[in-house]
Amino acid sequence: MKVLLLMNSLGAGGAERSMVEFAKFLHDKPDISVSFVCLERRKIGLEEEVEDSGIRTLYYNGKKGYKSKSQFLLRILKSERPDIIHSVLVDSNIVLRFARLFYKSGSVVQSLVNTPYSHERKKDNKLPWHKFLLAKQLDKWTARMIPDIFYHSITKEVLNHYIPIYRIKNNFRVIYRGRYENKFLGVKSENKSFTLINAGRQEFAKAQIDILKALKYLRSKYQLTDIKFQLLGRPGHYTKKINEFITENDLDDQVEILGFVKNVEERLVKADVFVFPSYYEGLGGALIEAFAAKLPCVCSNIPVLKEVVGNEKGALFCSPGDYQKLGDNIYQLYKDEKLRKELSDYSYANFEKRYKLEKINTEMLQMYRDLIKSK
Repeated sequence: MKVLLLMNSLGAGGAERSMVEFAKFLHDKPDISVSFVCLERRKIGLEEEVEDSGIRTLYYNGKKGYKSKSQFLLRILKSERPDIIHSVLVDSNIVLRFARLFYKSGSVVQSLVNTPYSHERKKDNKLPWHKFLLAKQLDKWTARMIPDIFYHSITKEVLNHYIPIYRIKNNFRVIYRGRYENKFLGVKSENKSFTLINAGRQEFAKAQIDILKALKYLRSKYQLTDIKFQLLGRPGHYTKKINEFITENDLDDQVEILGFVKNVEERLVKADVFVFPSYYEGLGGALIEAFAAKLPCVCSNIPVLKEVVGNEKGALFCSPGDYQKLGDNIYQLYKDEKLRKELSDYSYANFEKRYKLEKINTEMLQMYRDLIKSK
């Protein structure tokens, strides 16, 4: 079996991490050849890791625009003739759809990994709304013009988001993302303070600024200054706003912004609580990493995170943007060691049952085999 994985880049996001781990799994199979094709390069991310793994990677370095990128991909497809062509994220999905107009061999898989047209995005004042609507129309039109796309959705909520847009019928499979066991479980924390942790790009969707507002609220209501917060994840459009809020509210001694780090697993097991107040998510790979680290979790109550947690009592929930309830949830865990233990045990049991990477990768490979068999 020959597999070609088309990516926007090998950056540091959850979709990229999941596909790199899956590619390594495929690379170890003697009867499978796997390659990456990337539409751009990223200084921060997983390029070096993929290179070290021995997986062949081709990078586009031509002009901007879908036309030249699609022509680049078309040349590769005609030369490589893969059995499976699998794209991830909107730009790579659109490029593959244009190329598919002129190349009909192989099976096309496209991953649906987020809910990009959620109404919550209207709250992002850094998003030009006319460009957003234009992008949605292009995505919708190109998906509908290719009849033989098979969709892999990472959650049921993401699938439901796309069904009316793409007119998806029976051409889909829902397979969650997975993660490896955390090899640092049992490592004792050196943190002297109660430590919150969040992992994700510094963007509107991740709502890290609401964690900062919750810290300010806890300091005002309960005079709590011994709660620390570590933010892991590369800078983004909201980095400046986050830094300004920290300075303006004298939170420097409570907040540590670490950026993109390679020891995420170790930092997670040394924290006390994982805080994930996102406005929207596709699944939230960082949440699964928190489960694997046996962390009690505080999440926004958006449907996709409820689906991933799997039980109303498996985490503490609050509405997106409700930083006071977020603060109260943090305070509840700060005061209640028994509750922390109960949620910690639930997190790990949920990880073991639903999100172990070996199980997920096997399901993904079976999806490929089923598609080839049905041709």
